[in-house]
Amino acid sequence: MPVSPIPSPAAADSTGLADSQWISDVRDGLRDYPVKKTETWTANGTDGPVTVSSSPLSVLFPPINGDSTTNTPLVRDNTTATNYTIVDYPTAVAAGQVQVNYDTGELTFFAAPATNDVIQVQYQACKWRDYAIETALYAGLRAMFPHIGKTYIDTSIQIQVNTWDYSLPSWCGDPRSKIFSVEIADPYIPTEPFKNARAGIKRVGLTQLHIPWSQAYSPVARLRITGWGPYLRLGDLEPQLYHLPVWYALGVLLPKQEAKRIREDTVVPISQIGGAAPGLHLQTGDYYARRFEQELERLARTLGPAPSLPVSTIYDMRRY
Repeated sequence: MPVSPIPSPAAADSTGLADSQWISDVRDGLRDYPVKKTETWTANGTDGPVTVSSSPLSVLFPPINGDSTTNTPLVRDNTTATNYTIVDYPTAVAAGQVQVNYDTGELTFFAAPATNDVIQVQYQACKWRDYAIETALYAGLRAMFPHIGKTYIDTSIQIQVNTWDYSLPSWCGDPRSKIFSVEIADPYIPTEPFKNARAGIKRVGLTQLHIPWSQAYSPVARLRITGWGPYLRLGDLEPQLYHLPVWYALGVLLPKQEAKRIREDTVVPISQIGGAAPGLHLQTGDYYARRFEQELERLARTLGPAPSLPVSTIYDMRRY
């Protein structure tokens, strides 16, 4: 179940929700809800580390959902009442630590626990890790641009002494981004209006703005850049676009189940209730991919905000 509802009103510039909201909705579409598991293993004094004569401990229901910072699994030696420190694969393991491979469910110890020590493992089991779902969601976010993008207004660039090249904001890093206008206020105070910048400004590559007349203004002057760029976070999406990354993620993740079927081609097919016919995941994934493409076209809009004010003439601007 989603962790929180989509906020009201229906029309807003962004939802401001955490990524976990979208991850929960994708899990709802996949019907894949993490389940807490507790397992115990009696050490034999050999297994735990990776050596010629030993192997790591493996949980029964991989993959493990989480990492060393979020939903961290618990590995505890109940006999000595000590918890191991979790490190993520492939980080090298040290004394008192256990390396966790979240995809395979393998737990690698620095040294084998003592014989007959009871090792307890608590973790979340699922089919899809949050990491895989979030990767698919952000792939969908990137796929939306330039059909759907965000209008940015940036006032972070301040004129500096003997500086003619200035770094553009991060949204300009996309080759499809556009800069509509550059204005300047000197000094940058509430009572000073922004005025259209002089001609001659040149965008150098994707990340630099060359301003040949920058030294004609004081060091307290500031630019106002208006442009068109991609959404950088899921929380930046407006409510009308909320489900687009969800549908994209479902269209990407579901067909991957067919790869598992191909890899396990020696398994006897399941024909009873709960079984999935070959190609069913591909068909379902294609359905969500079509929904994404259709909504992308329906909600696409021209670059920047729609004009709602009369165009200012040179005569109007002379009041500055």
